[in-house]
Amino acid sequence: MSNKNIALIYSTKDDQPVKGDVRGWVTNFHRFFSTLMYQSTKENIKIKLINEKNFDPSELNSFNVVLTVITENFTENANIIKILNLYGKKLKEVEKFIADGIPRVFKILKKPYDPDPKLPEFEELLTYDFYLIDPLTGDSQEFIHFFGNDAERSYWTKLVDMAYDVSRVLHTKGKSKAEGSYNTIPREKTVYLASTGVDMVTHRDIIKRELIRHGYKVLPDHSLPKEAKALDQMIREDLERCCLSIHIVGEDYGHQPKGSKLSVVDIQNRVASDHTYQMVEKNNSLDEKNKQPFSRLIWVSPDLKNVTERQKIFIEDLKSDAAALEEVEVLQIQLQKLKTIIQEELVTGGRFRNKRGMERPEGQKEGDQAKMIYLIADKRDIDQIDKLQDYLKKKGFHVVSPSYEGDLVDLRYIHQENLRRCDASIIYFGEATEDWIKTKLQDLLKAPGFGRKKPLKAKAVYFDGQKDVDLEHYKKNNALVLGNNGGFFTPEHLKPFLTKIKS
Repeated sequence: MSNKNIALIYSTKDDQPVKGDVRGWVTNFHRFFSTLMYQSTKENIKIKLINEKNFDPSELNSFNVVLTVITENFTENANIIKILNLYGKKLKEVEKFIADGIPRVFKILKKPYDPDPKLPEFEELLTYDFYLIDPLTGDSQEFIHFFGNDAERSYWTKLVDMAYDVSRVLHTKGKSKAEGSYNTIPREKTVYLASTGVDMVTHRDIIKRELIRHGYKVLPDHSLPKEAKALDQMIREDLERCCLSIHIVGEDYGHQPKGSKLSVVDIQNRVASDHTYQMVEKNNSLDEKNKQPFSRLIWVSPDLKNVTERQKIFIEDLKSDAAALEEVEVLQIQLQKLKTIIQEELVTGGRFRNKRGMERPEGQKEGDQAKMIYLIADKRDIDQIDKLQDYLKKKGFHVVSPSYEGDLVDLRYIHQENLRRCDASIIYFGEATEDWIKTKLQDLLKAPGFGRKKPLKAKAVYFDGQKDVDLEHYKKNNALVLGNNGGFFTPEHLKPFLTKIKS
């Protein structure tokens, strides 16, 4: 078998001239993909265009990779579909279906379509989706303009990913599924990257691309079952093989599998939550050498705008669930910063192995018994806390506040150390969003997970001015509500907080 030949099989109906171009969708795809393959391999790899008019079944075995542009038009040809299913079955029998963790057959969709009923031998394969979905309407948009912002974000990035995957298959030197290096990647380098709503697909692709480029195995590496019970089982099996799960949450709740009122996004989060609790219980019974750390990162887009009531409840549930375990963290930061956090979790072991020293607060000496107050403020409010901070220092407290200069990994660690060591904490609510404030409240709840031995003597949210919020939420979290009268700071504002510390 030549390892330099690729077949691109399609229906002629899918290659009619597109608007403003004499070439069709498939011809353009062939042209762009051929260029990318040359750029990535520096070899003139032959990619043969095959349709129902020149399809020769005897040729299939001469190709190392088969690309299929699957549409309703394509599956109308019963003869080609039958032969492709037989081809897939034969590859599985001789253990040549998978090369270095990647199937030799690629499913390309130029618009939404479910090919599984017609191509059962390829049912488990992930699809490469070359179309856009409007997150508000759910309508699909086929690419007819191959350049521009939308094309750059979706069409071309997907094309580059596919070229990378095809190149890996071409250079496996005949490795089977059992022998391939991809399948021998250890648990410590295997990550579960959960499915997302349609508005977060591009973000997920970016994270997946980064992980794979750095040598990590990303699961699921197969299409997800369409039935809820089978989906649940497959998620559990994949999580058993991973050291980290990543969940990306946006405005879209996601589609529902058969037999469930919950979306795939929601189900993956619930199963991952169960798995995290199970792993914590299991690791508590093992010695340090045999523990298998498992952590979970939930990224909520900081740019949420059109959020349904159901999605708001889903996100609040995620945050509440995360508050109970050190191993789970909800992040609402820029995507670039998320990538840094993921790298920390995987490379250094994150919260499980990253032990560093911390200097004492300014002015605090060894043996000093003065209580430490962690005054948490958003970066935009950092200049507004001076009077509050000065007053607390005059009352004999050691006051620390977040740092916003330096490496993100160090800043995150310092924040967690302050949570672990402080005697009490005040969250300053000025220009920050309420979501940010609630996140910091949840950090206080999780402080025992960071190694905190004693309960906080007091925690409070200081309202700088009137806020249109539900104050009951803060009281339910046992947080004192300070200020909130629209005036300037006065010592009287802190009286309930100081009284609680002394008691």
